[in-house]
Amino acid sequence: MSFEERMEKLKTPCLSNIKNVTIEKWIAYGILILMFFIPVFTSLYNQLVFGKFISYMIFALALDILWGYAGLMNLGFALFFGLGGYVLGISLSCQAGLPAFMSFGGLTQIPALYKPLQNIPFAVLMGLLIPAAVAFVLGLFIFYSKIKGVFYNLITLALVALFELLLATKQVYTGGSSGISGISFGLEKITFFGKPLGITAWYYIGFAALVIVYVLCRLLTRARFGSVIKSVRDNEARLQFLGYNPAVFKIAIFTISAFFAGFAGMLYLPMTSFISIEAAGVSFSTSVLVWLAIGGRGNLTGAMVGALLVSFLQSTLSETFGNLWQLVLGVVLIAIVYFLPKGIIGTLQDWQYNRRIAKTLEA
Repeated sequence: MSFEERMEKLKTPCLSNIKNVTIEKWIAYGILILMFFIPVFTSLYNQLVFGKFISYMIFALALDILWGYAGLMNLGFALFFGLGGYVLGISLSCQAGLPAFMSFGGLTQIPALYKPLQNIPFAVLMGLLIPAAVAFVLGLFIFYSKIKGVFYNLITLALVALFELLLATKQVYTGGSSGISGISFGLEKITFFGKPLGITAWYYIGFAALVIVYVLCRLLTRARFGSVIKSVRDNEARLQFLGYNPAVFKIAIFTISAFFAGFAGMLYLPMTSFISIEAAGVSFSTSVLVWLAIGGRGNLTGAMVGALLVSFLQSTLSETFGNLWQLVLGVVLIAIVYFLPKGIIGTLQDWQYNRRIAKTLEA
């Protein structure tokens, strides 16, 4: 077959299925099925571990719709995860009265600002709205000021560093470097038909949340709004020429992603009964970027794969290699990034795409 004949064949309707790359969908379904059956064949301890991984997967999905689809890298995304987690964590710690970290700091009663948070449903609502509101205000300032590139990245990094510093210095109100304790007692206040929720119940609540967030993110990215935010990433100038205001869509996706990140931060608490600076600082913000690089950004399945794989490797290698686990993990991650520059799922998609083209040309 000549080159011209091959090119003509690529223009025919028979190639329409080539663009329908489905391998990432099947991997996503496989992951969700696997996560569903985790409580069936693992211990309660492993349910806690994988329940924490679920909150990480939701967090990765939140960043992926912002960075992968809209092209807005955020070096301080843990700010929103921490806001959601700390708001609910303070609420749960206050259920037994004055938390220990406040009494040790010299307080004799719960601060007036925290008293509304003693109502757990209100705290859950605030854990969703506060990260979204902070992102909205930041978005107004950043995107209407047309701050881009390295300056945008520096602002996001500075914000999470300031938040980390605030948590560390205001120990009386945040628990400082020791974090917030007493969360487990507050969790016992959340009941179902008068009985506190167990570990398995909390795990399946987290799993249901993961499925819902995954479906919402897929619908969002497949809708017209998703096409516009991809255009923001690919060619913002052309989008403006067509009459769209990119700042509006940037603010919207920034707010939505922060909303999901705050939700992930709250789901982190039932699996750990604890939250500290490590879950809201610069280091954790860097970790989620690594997850997307490993799994493949601009790909919801890649976000989940990256979060699950790296978190699982961290847990496993730390038990196997002791103090050397970080070195071993670093070598593994460098190898993945070097040999799979588009991430695991992105590389598999390319493989499937090329394979379908080859089959079409051979037919």
